[in-house]
Formats: sequence, structure tokens, C-alpha cells
Amino acid sequence: MLKKIIIGGSSLLLAGGLFFGSETFSYLRTFGTQVRQTVKNEISVEFELQRIRDEVDSLMPEIRRHMITVAEQSVDVKDLERTLGEREKGLREQRASILTLRNDLESDRSHFTYRAVSYSRAEVEADLTQRFEALQAAEATVKRDHQILAAQREILSANQRRLDAMQSRRQDLAVHVAQLEARLKQVQAAEALNASPLDDSRLASVEKLIHDMNRALDIREAMLESEGRLSGRIPVEESAEPATDILSRIDSHFSGDQQSVETVSSSGGGGSGI
Repeated sequence: MLKKIIIGGSSLLLAGGLFFGSETFSYLRTFGTQVRQTVKNEISVEFELQRIRDEVDSLMPEIRRHMITVAEQSVDVKDLERTLGEREKGLREQRASILTLRNDLESDRSHFTYRAVSYSRAEVEADLTQRFEALQAAEATVKRDHQILAAQREILSANQRRLDAMQSRRQDLAVHVAQLEARLKQVQAAEALNASPLDDSRLASVEKLIHDMNRALDIREAMLESEGRLSGRIPVEESAEPATDILSRIDSHFSGDQQSVETVSSSGGGGSGI
């Protein structure tokens, strides 16, 4: 069907300019719609499921890139926090030194000794001025770094939330794909059963074979029993009737004839013996 549409579309494209003129593009749009619909209808569910699985798997590279970005930002935040901690420690030491010099200058002394070195009042005041200006510059830098740190923390938090959402959505998609695969397998199993239903005639044929086999075995068993009787063997397997004394049977049979003989003898009739 698809091949016919493509061949027809090529013929339409060649002849369109000759027969349809300005309406050629309208016909081509209609043809393109039919081709897309036909191709879509011919794509199997299995192919679409594989395409969805590939799309889900293709999300991993982007998620990994985002994970690397979040990891780099996390390291940058930790480095800046460590740097700020060291700078704040230096600021505390500078403040302590400045306060020490300030307290010394409150006195009326003209010279001051630090670590066995004597300094004039003017030298101490100049050093204090330089220390104070350096402290102010350092405090401004630390303040700016705190602002940078706060911004980096916000960015890191936003990217972490986005990464968590991406991973969660991908896991949801993976679950949906697994559910689709399970449903597809169920449908395929049902289709396989419906495509090859059991034939009643074949079932009947198998049942007849079983019946014939049982009959053949019955016949063979009956033949074995018959052969056993012909061979003179005593059928000990069967319950034999109690044996009757052959002598008693003969006496009983001839008892009437014996009485007749005795009657004749008593009446004077003679007879010869056998």
C-alpha cells in the first residue's frame, strides 16, 4: 500500500504541473497527509514501544550533564565557604590588632614598644590608619563574597531541585514503559491463543487413539489368559471351585441302577457278570 502511494505521489508530482497548474500544491499537501497517515498506521505497537524506550534512554545524557553541573557548583560553594571562613578569621585578627593600637593611642605616651621595638606616636597612628583602611577593604571583599555565596547557593538549590525533578520524571517514565511492556506481553499472549485455537477434531482423534490403545491392551491380556488355559497350567490366579470327589459322583450316578440289579437278583433272575 505504501509503495503504491509513493509511486502515485511521484507520478502526481511529475504530472501535477501539466494538469493541475496552481492547484498542484493543494494536491501535494493532501497526498502528504495520506502518506503520513498510512506510514503511521503501518507502524507496529512493538516498534512504537521500542521508540518510546529509546526516547527515555536518550534522557540520560542530559541528566548526566546536569548532574555534572550540580556537582561542580556544589564544589564551588564549598570552596567559597572555606575561603570565607579563612578571611573572616583574618578579619577577627585584624580587628583585634586595631583595637589594641587604638587603646594604646588613648594614652599620653609619645613612644610605644611592641616586641622589643620602640615606635613613635606618629608611626603608630600611621600604622593604625593603614590597618583600618585594609580592614575596611577586606570587610567589603568578604561582604561581596557572602553575596556571591548566597547567589551560588540559590543557583545550586534550584539546579538540584531541577535535577531531582528530572530524575523523578524519568523514573516515572521508566515505570510507564515497564507497564506498557507488561500489557503488550499480555496482549501478545492472548493473540497467540486466539490465533491457534484448539481443534475439537484433533482432540477427538487423540481421545480415539487412547480408546483404541486401551482396547488393544485388553485384547492382548485376554489372549494371554486363553493361552494359559490351553497350555494346561492351573489358573492359580483365579478362585477355583471346590473339587468334587469323582468316586462319590460315580456312585451317585449309578445308585439307581444298583438298586434295580439287587431287586432283580432277589426275584430269582440270574445274570452273567461283565
